[in-house]
Amino acid sequence: MSTASDTSDPAIDEVLRIWYVAVTRARRLAAIALPEEETEALANLLGGRRVPVRIV
Repeated sequence: MSTASDTSDPAIDEVLRIWYVAVTRARRLAAIALPEEETEALANLLGGRRVPVRIV
C-alpha cells in the first residue's frame, strides 16, 4: 500500500506507520511527549488540521 507519506527509507516508513496506528487507535486521548522546543511546531501542524491540542 502506497501513501503520500511514503519515504524512500523503509525504516522511516515503518516508524511512521507505527505512530499512525498508535495515534489513530486512541479512543479519547493520545498523549505525546517531546522536547519543549518542538511543541509549537507540532501544535501548529495538528491545529491546522483541526486536531484539538493541549500543551501541559
